Amino acid sequence: MCKIKKINYLLMVVSVLLSCTPSSKPGDDEMIWLVTQPQVELHKTAITTIFFRHKPDKGSIKVISGNELDIDFNGSEIERGIKYDKANYYYEYEFTAGKLGKSATPVIEIKVNGNTYKSTPGLIEVVEKLKVDSNAIRMVLSSDKNQYKLGDTVLLSLDTYAKFVNYSRFTPDDLVKKGARDALFAIIAEGNVDYEVGIQGFKAYIDANFNVVNFDWNVNDVNKRMSTLENSVYIKNPIFTMKLIPKRKGQYTINSSRFDYKIYPYTDAFKEELLESDKALRTKNKIEVTSNQLNITVSL
Repeated sequence: MCKIKKINYLLMVVSVLLSCTPSSKPGDDEMIWLVTQPQVELHKTAITTIFFRHKPDKGSIKVISGNELDIDFNGSEIERGIKYDKANYYYEYEFTAGKLGKSATPVIEIKVNGNTYKSTPGLIEVVEKLKVDSNAIRMVLSSDKNQYKLGDTVLLSLDTYAKFVNYSRFTPDDLVKKGARDALFAIIAEGNVDYEVGIQGFKAYIDANFNVVNFDWNVNDVNKRMSTLENSVYIKNPIFTMKLIPKRKGQYTINSSRFDYKIYPYTDAFKEELLESDKALRTKNKIEVTSNQLNITVSL
């Protein structure tokens, strides 16, 4: 049996999502979607978030019966608890995993401007023990194409793929020892783009070879989505996206991004670590993650 309750506090961690550009005729997944941890440890709690592209019509939210998590909330409760993260409306709930096996999250139905939309059910697997390994978090550096013509606009993005909802991202320890900023608020204050994207020499290289049209650093940690990477389910969250126009033809290489990630496998993990040793607080479930390198070709 899984117990559900609304979250009334803010977790002091960075959570992990994929941005979606609305089409002229938005589908259900562009209007309402769920983000949930793919696996949860038995008897531990985890967060599921329902996202809404637009605020649902008043009184239109319904929790469709037949869900496998024994949800004890309703549409009115969701409507009262909806918040806004500067990109989407959302509602969070946490549940305690009470039995082993896979369960589908509930289907939520809403109306926006009189049109009806339904969420796609997510799947949560409850396991005996969760492990944090090298696949817990991945980073992928990508572009919308591999080859461009001079004058084309390059869409460049760096995304986190995570198996866990809650984590914090830091500048790698070896760079901090050399004077780099570590915590997010310090990076924000300094405004160093190299630390924002995790690529040393990034700004100088981009400025030398491209004209920057737009740079969007996802400092507010919005636009999470469920996604698949190498046949495995992850929570995808953009770190940055940018639009570039090459200054000349040639072959260009964007170096790998590198960050340290501190992972909190369940809701209370962060609070529990505060009671442990300083070493555990710094190093427990901390991994270094390096993205791929990206090659771009520009021709006349």
